[in-house]
Amino acid sequence: MTRAPLSDRANRDEIVSLASRLISIPSTSGEERAVMAEVSRWCGATGLPFQLIASDVERPNIVVSLGDPTAGPILVMNGHLDTVPVSDLLSWRSGPYDPTVTEDGQKLVGRGASDMKSSVAVMLHVMHILKDVPLRGAVQTHVVSDEETGGALGTKFLLDEISGGRLTRPDYCLIGEKSDLKVRNAERGLLAINVRCLGRASHTAAARVTGVNAIAKAAKAILALEKDIDRFHPAVGKPVISVNTIEAGVAHNVVPGECTFSIDRRLIPGETRESAVAEIAATLDALARDDPDFRYELEIDPLKDHIPANITESSSPLVQALQRSVKDVTGDEPEYFVAWAGATDGRFYRQVGIDTVGYGPGGENAHGANEAVKIDDLVTQARVYAETISRILIN
Repeated sequence: MTRAPLSDRANRDEIVSLASRLISIPSTSGEERAVMAEVSRWCGATGLPFQLIASDVERPNIVVSLGDPTAGPILVMNGHLDTVPVSDLLSWRSGPYDPTVTEDGQKLVGRGASDMKSSVAVMLHVMHILKDVPLRGAVQTHVVSDEETGGALGTKFLLDEISGGRLTRPDYCLIGEKSDLKVRNAERGLLAINVRCLGRASHTAAARVTGVNAIAKAAKAILALEKDIDRFHPAVGKPVISVNTIEAGVAHNVVPGECTFSIDRRLIPGETRESAVAEIAATLDALARDDPDFRYELEIDPLKDHIPANITESSSPLVQALQRSVKDVTGDEPEYFVAWAGATDGRFYRQVGIDTVGYGPGGENAHGANEAVKIDDLVTQARVYAETISRILIN
């Protein structure tokens, strides 16, 4: 008798029910304790073994585990339960913490529905599906805090625990952030740069005689830098450069002697910190050659959060297993997620050498009013996860 695939056990109603329970509990970054308590309660009620692991007791993380980590590979699913605060309250059609299924039954609405409580519900549901299934290795879910504010108390803390030998090191990681059911095996890198344009302060009355207006010089620099970068990587798309803050001036009647603006530069594989800085410096140096009063200084990585572009190659067993599972479940050829997307906690796993792939649902209005996730996509995500885990830990 042929056993039905595990993906057939994915249950739409159970996923929506658990996602709704998570959405109903406010968990703005810094206030994750209550929602993690609900996950603990749910795991206890369903018989799933779990550990509560925290650097800060108010912002804990939960590791749910099945199988024997000494018997084969270890695959972890990672998702966060912290959210950004609610804004534009009057624009919400229902309460942000009142999870609501739209009239057509297609979307679940609420703060965190898309980013990313519903996806965490999928992961926990898949763990429940696997609870009594013999595994050739182990599967875990890392349910984390603090993703929205940097990850130091969440995924980065768990990886520190892994590095210290206090948690088992996974071989593979699935990230459930929104990817529109496309394979996200790469992420852009992050690099912040501050540019300080140097002028000469003076009284406004002497602006054209003794003053050199640093704001005017910065304006020239910003216009030269704010442009499309005509470079492309098939797994992640184009790099990005954007000037996002500016600071200058001490009084309305003083020509500013300094003006500082910040650059957020997103890197694609093949680019480096050094190459990105060299391109920016070349643009500014060209301005200086044409204007003897144009002077500048660079501050590289002022936030100390630089991370290079990171990729799990298509030859990885995880990428291969996920791609085959997508085709089996959906009948479609898998596509890479080439979109204007931000960073995920997947970058931290790749940074320590763990093969990591993102695969999550479609949604809309993340961080905004009427945030929503596509329910059919959640079911597909659960089925693809179950098939992927089967290929790695069962078949």
